[in-house]
Amino acid sequence: MKLRYRGVSYDAEPSLLEVREGEIGGVYRAQNWKFHYPRHMPEPPPVNHLKWRGVSYCTGNATVTNCDVTDSQPVAKSIPTVAAKTSIARHRLQKVLNESRKVHLATMRQTLEHRLEVAKANGDQNLVRLLEDESKQMQPI
Repeated sequence: MKLRYRGVSYDAEPSLLEVREGEIGGVYRAQNWKFHYPRHMPEPPPVNHLKWRGVSYCTGNATVTNCDVTDSQPVAKSIPTVAAKTSIARHRLQKVLNESRKVHLATMRQTLEHRLEVAKANGDQNLVRLLEDESKQMQPI
């Protein structure tokens, strides 16, 4: 379909998406219009055999007889495994946080020492006193 808008000609390509006309609409500049909605795709069939953290279970219309529970692990046995993995991850995170804390404090000390040197070079005794007080308040590494 050839269209023209403000002197520019172009070809309009119809949408490849299947749509259906909705009930909501109206009249705009003497033309009727309605909302267009995409056609719903069919729902996929439900998955019946699932496994979560090593434990098998069934959903949907599956019965207990056809649900394969032979390879499942009891929940009580899977909890310590998850707890151990969580503990290891927490330990690694704590290690990284401690490292970054040390680096941050070292950088703050270097900045404070530089500011103190500049204040002494400029002869600003008030600033020197404030920076020395700040130095006393810093935490040890």
